[in-house]
Amino acid sequence: MTAFAVYNPTADHGRVGRNWPALFAALRTVFPGLTAMASGGRGQTARLVRDALREDHLEIVVVGGDGTVNEAVNGFFEQGAPVSPDAVLSVVPMGRGDIGRGPEGGVAAALRLTRARVRTVDLGHVSCLAPDGGAAARFFLNAASFGLTGDIARRLGRSRFLQLRPVQEALALAAWGRCQVRLLADADEIDGIAAVAVMNGRSFGGRLQAAPDADPADGLFDVAVLAGAPRRRLGAMLRQSGGSYATGAAPARSRAHATAATSRRRWKPLAQSG
Repeated sequence: MTAFAVYNPTADHGRVGRNWPALFAALRTVFPGLTAMASGGRGQTARLVRDALREDHLEIVVVGGDGTVNEAVNGFFEQGAPVSPDAVLSVVPMGRGDIGRGPEGGVAAALRLTRARVRTVDLGHVSCLAPDGGAAARFFLNAASFGLTGDIARRLGRSRFLQLRPVQEALALAAWGRCQVRLLADADEIDGIAAVAVMNGRSFGGRLQAAPDADPADGLFDVAVLAGAPRRRLGAMLRQSGGSYATGAAPARSRAHATAATSRRRWKPLAQSG
């Protein structure tokens, strides 16, 4: 069966939509007979992927940023079970995040799939409470984080202008208060944090190298915990583009098969990458 591609035309400030004819032509050299559809809103990417898998497409190509990739990953499952266990996911990274983005981007990244090999990687599964109090479950390839980073992601999701990220970070930091969270990473327990990142990949948020030694196929999560440092030091961490957590606000790191967290007060926003 032919491959199926789903793309987010608004990704990378609309560059995916503007360049889609060239991207589609490049992808067709890798996947002859490729069919494609644009994703038009939250949840639609997962539905398109799920429908394609039911129609026996065994190769799914996703073009977009980390949010689009995460939606596509969740489209591989229905009620927690794989829709098509033998299906393969290919990614053309065109966002501002972290899923496999290289310096070439765009058409070159699409053509790079000609040389790509199928590999098996770990997959994260999150069970949590939705904002309405109901149960929610999601899968992720790259990272899941909560606390200050989750609040920033929530604010960015509500903003029409991703280029205002520094403003949203500053607003989140100004409103942030030290939270009491009980975190269990296998047998370890940590309390009083600003943010937790459960990493399958090495970076998230477009620039934070939270787990520089992470291996997405080793069967373990790298858990980075940022303690409740003063706002000035947390701000320095957020401003450090392309680097790791800033000196003086370095996270504690551990490795675990599973983590669990509970908040003693209000719920904490959770974000997923890829």
